[in-house]
Amino acid sequence: MKTAALRPVVVVAGFLLTFHVPADEVIINNGDRLTGSVKATREDKLILETSYAGEVKVQLSNIQRIVTDKPVRIILDDDTQVTGVLSASGRTEMMIRGTGGLKHQPVSMARVSSINPAKTSTVQVTGQFNAGLDRDRGNTDSDQYHIDASMHLRWMNSRLNMKMVGDLERSNNKKSKQKGRLGIKYDYFSEAEDFLFHRKWYLWSGVGFEHDKFADLNLRTTTGIGPGFQIIETERTDLSAEGGPSYIWENVKSSEDNDYAAARWALKFEHQIFKSWELQVFHNHHLRWSIEDTGNYVFNSEIGLRIPIIERMQASVQFNIDRNNSPAPDTKKNDYETLITGGLSLIHISEPTSL
Repeated sequence: MKTAALRPVVVVAGFLLTFHVPADEVIINNGDRLTGSVKATREDKLILETSYAGEVKVQLSNIQRIVTDKPVRIILDDDTQVTGVLSASGRTEMMIRGTGGLKHQPVSMARVSSINPAKTSTVQVTGQFNAGLDRDRGNTDSDQYHIDASMHLRWMNSRLNMKMVGDLERSNNKKSKQKGRLGIKYDYFSEAEDFLFHRKWYLWSGVGFEHDKFADLNLRTTTGIGPGFQIIETERTDLSAEGGPSYIWENVKSSEDNDYAAARWALKFEHQIFKSWELQVFHNHHLRWSIEDTGNYVFNSEIGLRIPIIERMQASVQFNIDRNNSPAPDTKKNDYETLITGGLSLIHISEPTSL
């Protein structure tokens, strides 16, 4: 009997649930309410898909607040990006329940620049080219040559970094230094906005090659993959850190070739000291530490100053340290180098294109 009595209630509840369609709500300044599905904003107008009038466009300045059933992506007037559900908070404010910069905080409609903006892609290309020459004549005839070049491409969720360094020195017509380094690294940034997979996290993968004739190193090849975190990325400051597993192959002259798994740590820092003058301090280092033999590690570090001259021309002063804690026989662990070079810098940003 009890089951039979409950049947009408269950049927009515199921009927109501079937016909309940969640809808977003747009409250106009004059008090009118529009229901439908919030799609996006285009040219300062909100696009609302309705069942009764199709696509409706409302000027953002005429909207008092918006309530949504599902998360939307919002960009505020200070370029803060938040993804979350909008609910009412007072007469003229909304509560953003999301995972971005504003978590469960009220915001006025006047601060909203766009909702679900169309994705666009711009490619930013930056680069450096430097060269140095030192010639001595007298009791000792020596020539020292240095060249380094780097290029960085940044677009959407990706970044590609390439760097090349070469040094050559001759004393009394005999080579006394011959070494070079080439690295290529790709970074893929997360689109998520929660704590675990924040948009500042990225996955890097890369390969590097090193040669140093007088350290008895024919070729060292390194490949690896791992997580990285973009701590700061502004017009004046670039700071990132990353780590992960690597694998290293070493081909040397005087002993057997060696290959081993290693842990990798790297830090990159660049900062323009003055807002109106492009004087830049920089520091980069990376460490590769053998997992099997903790006494075996390779460390490279550079710190310096880039000084603008005219247009894109610049001078650089830097100090480098290269340390191999398990060097080949009859070679030293540390190489120290002080460089004064001149070169060019490159900055190019493509026009935005919609995706």
